[in-house]
Amino acid sequence: MHLNHKKSSRIVNRITEIQTDGGLPKTGQNMSWYMFDDGYYQMGFPLGGAQRFVDNGDGTVTDMATGLMWVSDPTMVGLGFTMYWYDAIDACENLNFAGHSDWRMPNIFELMSTVDHSRYDPAWDTMYFAYPPDTWTPFWSSTICAPWTDGAWCMYPYDGYKTTYGIPWDMCYVRPVRGGQA
Repeated sequence: MHLNHKKSSRIVNRITEIQTDGGLPKTGQNMSWYMFDDGYYQMGFPLGGAQRFVDNGDGTVTDMATGLMWVSDPTMVGLGFTMYWYDAIDACENLNFAGHSDWRMPNIFELMSTVDHSRYDPAWDTMYFAYPPDTWTPFWSSTICAPWTDGAWCMYPYDGYKTTYGIPWDMCYVRPVRGGQA
């Protein structure tokens, strides 16, 4: 494990000013292709028609379903290029942006929570998240692939597909996040 990944002096605070019902995100699928698929049920957050993402006006977006705060455009903080996994962790851990210094690389579930399955190229709402420089290059997560410890889980921005890339030799984008629970 990379030494800089665990900063003993850093405490990640949960975002307390956000009120959330703790729901899981809607997938965005609104057509039913088969009986009892997601298009049929339409379940998930937002509950009661609440807004899912909030633009904080400082280059960050807060997810009201998860309570996570995201950098809306990684190019704004000098992260608009691909990098190796360890470098991506360092870049997130050393980021000081929008008055916060507790940024980190998201785990795969956090990263996948931004996907809107009703969209593609990119598979998220571009009103809140910037269009990536290249939708065929994935974004890193901090989650190691259990059967292949030289690999980490990634997400393609094109369609939200989850895959693994090699930690020592592959390069991907990164979208820093803060908040969550340990």
